[in-house]
Formats: sequence, structure tokens, C-alpha cells
Amino acid sequence: MATFQRISREEAMRLVTAPRRLAQPEYSEYIRYIRQLDEATAGRLVLAEGERPVTVRARLRAAARAEGKELDIQRRGNTIVFMLRSERS
Repeated sequence: MATFQRISREEAMRLVTAPRRLAQPEYSEYIRYIRQLDEATAGRLVLAEGERPVTVRARLRAAARAEGKELDIQRRGNTIVFMLRSERS
């Protein structure tokens, strides 16, 4: 029979994100962006030519997950705005 353990949500997020994925240079950049945010700030990324919004969103989410955080992400045109999800959301 499987062994059950209760773990924190943060630990769970770290467990499901592949370490090799986060070791890629672009992920460390996204992690730096996430670490700069607090409840009173947001981040804005302007996509480069040929950059896919779905890829940028996935990297942002993976970086946030690795940091034990959740993001709210919105896109308009070639601009992505992201902020830490508040406890109330």
C-alpha cells in the first residue's frame, strides 16, 4: 500500500517542477522577476518578436511555483502583466 504524507503546498510545488527545467538560464531570469514582486507591485514583460505568449506564461508559472507562489497573469497584445496572487483571491 502507498504511504501517505501531508506536506505544505510550497513543498508540493517544488516537487512537481523538474529541477533541470528550472536550471535553464531563462528560468533563472523569470525567478529573479518573481522575487522582485511584493503585494504592492506587479511585473510587465513586453514580448520580443517571435516570442510565444504561451511559452512566457508557462515559464512565469513554473518560476512562481518553484518559489512557492502563485501568479495572476494578464495579456494584452504583446504585453504580459503579472502579480502575486493575494491570499484573498
